[in-house]
Amino acid sequence: MIGKLLGHSQVQMTARYTHLAGDPVRQPANDVAGMIAGRLG
Repeated sequence: MIGKLLGHSQVQMTARYTHLAGDPVRQPANDVAGMIAGRLG
């Protein structure tokens, strides 16, 4: 599901990013979620 959201056509591409720690990824993910929520509401 995450790969689909990121536009990855192959699981291997998404898997390349699974080694990243949660903290550096959390803020950008929250930013994207906020943009999506802003467009929906």
